[in-house]
Amino acid sequence: MLIVAGSGPTPRDGVEIGTVKQPIYRDIAEYLAARGFAVLRYDKRCVGQSECKKPNVFDDYIDDARLSAEFLKKQPQVDPAKVFLFGHSEGGYIISSIAAHEDAKYAGVILAASPGRHLHKLMRDQLKSRMTEAGKKPEEVDAYLAKFDRVIRGMQGGRTDFSAEKLDEKDLSDALLISLIKQREIVVSLFINDPLQIVNNIQAPTLILQGKKDIQVAVKDAEFIEEAMKRASREDVTLYLLDDVDHLFKTNKGAATVASYMDASRPVDPAMLTILTDWLLKKAK
Repeated sequence: MLIVAGSGPTPRDGVEIGTVKQPIYRDIAEYLAARGFAVLRYDKRCVGQSECKKPNVFDDYIDDARLSAEFLKKQPQVDPAKVFLFGHSEGGYIISSIAAHEDAKYAGVILAASPGRHLHKLMRDQLKSRMTEAGKKPEEVDAYLAKFDRVIRGMQGGRTDFSAEKLDEKDLSDALLISLIKQREIVVSLFINDPLQIVNNIQAPTLILQGKKDIQVAVKDAEFIEEAMKRASREDVTLYLLDDVDHLFKTNKGAATVASYMDASRPVDPAMLTILTDWLLKKAK
């Protein structure tokens, strides 16, 4: 199985939030390796041991994952007919793009907390939740979201000058918009392309995993994906909604908050690992 990480400069082991390391990909890989699976993970561009060749377009990230999958298929201990793709968060969008290619042949696809909406719609909900959790007044949240909408519309329309917005790099919310503007060539395709149109073309069996306490990708995203694939007559689609599981696929018995991500002691959810393993073994026969 190839594990494709979520957004940002993510190393092979897992998500890093400030100084907190959440080695979720390593934990999943070690769990599966103990059950007979060969698992490949990789450092994304400009992180870990990968060279820092900055992408020109988002498709560069897709190419990195596709070439990694081809590398995995060529390994002598791997049956190329039994290679699975596991994509977490943005990684789900990436593996969908690979598996949707007409020549793609994979044993199965696992979409773990994969977005079922355009990126800017997902980000808008995330920002609203985070600002509300941080105690921002409703009028402050509304004002920022209006600015967010203006910037996104401008980027979609090809605009490059946003000086009129008076964005402040010291403000965390504005810093996000500045980052998006600087990466316009990369992120605009994610604002425009509909993930549901891509998953419609996946030919392989598909497992959709979604935590109910995920505050970055919503349950409705997973349901949108399932509905879109079934409408496209993709019959081998399985959706699991997991109780007390967050975006990191860790068990979370408490409140679903950003602050909970700072607790690295929580384990990857055992129920999710069991569901994943059982499904993989079934499809690998």
